[in-house]
Amino acid sequence: MRNALLAIAIGLVGAAFIHIVIILALPMWTGKDAWTKVKALGATNRFYSLANEPNLTGLYNENPYVRSAVCRFDITDGPVRVMASGNVPFWTLSVYDVSSNETYSMNDRSSIGSGVNIVFVTPAQMLRLRRFMPRALERSVLVELSRPEGYVALRAVAPSESQRPAARAFLSNAVCAGITIDPA
Repeated sequence: MRNALLAIAIGLVGAAFIHIVIILALPMWTGKDAWTKVKALGATNRFYSLANEPNLTGLYNENPYVRSAVCRFDITDGPVRVMASGNVPFWTLSVYDVSSNETYSMNDRSSIGSGVNIVFVTPAQMLRLRRFMPRALERSVLVELSRPEGYVALRAVAPSESQRPAARAFLSNAVCAGITIDPA
């Protein structure tokens, strides 16, 4: 009798574990994870503004006071620089890897200056930049990423109707572009 109860308990624990694994892995298997949705938006190194209502992409702003844009990048062949400026009450930037794990974030309160000026690099590229720092990047925040592919989510808060044009302009003028490191 004791062996039968032990077998039932082990079976129930095993079944619960398998169900939890399946539920957590389901987005990855179905292609409905955030990385797949961002990748479907289009080319790398370009910001795509997100709509304010649900749509076919599955990517949209859920908060009416926040405007968002995303940019997929790949730093395998060179660093990527993200820049944005404008008069918005508050902005935030988050970087995610292909598994949609947040790897870096910052906001206007923790940046150098008032705008976004960040360069994403691999460890090898960081070594090259430490040997030769281009003048154009001296005031940039350098972020070393362990995985070369990912995406950036840039958000601007616009709590009043009068601030929404500034938030849209902030996102539409944002740049996500590959750069080269030329040794002098």
